Amino acid sequence: MPIEGFDYKAFANDLASQAIEILKQPDSNAVPDSITDADKKNITDTVRKFCFMSGEALSNDPQLKFTAEQAILVTQFIGEWTFHKSIDLIKGKVPVQYRNNILQVIASNIFSTTKLAIIKNMPQDTLISLVEEKVNAVYSAELQKIVNKGEMSNKQFEQAVSMSNLNDLVQKTEDQEKLKQAQLPESENKTPVDKKVLKLAALAIVLKRLNKDKVDEILNGLDKTDVQHVINYMKMSDIENKIDHKVIIKSLEEIRRIIPQPQKVNVGMVLKRHRKLIKSAPVDLLSKIALKEREYVQDFILDLKFPAEEVFTPMVIQALAKCIEDKLNDN
Repeated sequence: MPIEGFDYKAFANDLASQAIEILKQPDSNAVPDSITDADKKNITDTVRKFCFMSGEALSNDPQLKFTAEQAILVTQFIGEWTFHKSIDLIKGKVPVQYRNNILQVIASNIFSTTKLAIIKNMPQDTLISLVEEKVNAVYSAELQKIVNKGEMSNKQFEQAVSMSNLNDLVQKTEDQEKLKQAQLPESENKTPVDKKVLKLAALAIVLKRLNKDKVDEILNGLDKTDVQHVINYMKMSDIENKIDHKVIIKSLEEIRRIIPQPQKVNVGMVLKRHRKLIKSAPVDLLSKIALKEREYVQDFILDLKFPAEEVFTPMVIQALAKCIEDKLNDN
């Protein structure tokens, strides 16, 4: 029996249209630059198909007594998570032939988990957390199956499983809000101004004008958390005109506290100490530390034969080695 007020066909098309609009925006927080036009079409087609299928199943289930709002909630969960995990699969470089099946398994689990939770009258906040946990567990399990088939390495698995477009979106949005707050006059600002936000934004403006090698060199010397904020600011359109130029100049004057200062580094001694430390450290702990690092940094942590001197400057090698040593000591 159809659910009164729930037109699943129209709703599936509406969610797909929303996905299209987000994917079309050149500076969208939710879409990384690596997503191609073919990827975008596949994402929107998959969102439409899965939402249509779930909406149809809900409407045709004679045992259910769902309201339109409950049916919309189930379908929207599937649409939003299909969107985000589609991007994670692409960014994580999961083999193309497995992507649609993984998304289907995720959508099926969201459907059954959400439907049962609603029947049990679970609070919506709890339901949101439950669905996220389920999605992450299923995503990891499906990737592990590919590893077991020998079609993904453990390193590729770690990279793919660490992807979270949803978390990236949240962080980018938070960065935008922090930057907006940091520019308000103190009399209008209801939250403490984080001066570091302005420094990182100013640094991003400078880095946008440098070549990739130089940018990577500077970013590799920063704290990992700061790196992601700087990258987010670099991707903001017209950021140069969003900050008062006097503020930019003042922030750049203080930027030396963020960028490591030039110094003589005995690379041989640093690498010898680093490799000795890596060799004696537990593999699972090294993997945990490397999990969310960029590719070359992961190699620096996990591969004793990694040619660090060909990839990083002496100063960056020293900074990375110190950072890794600190993290090992913390554990």
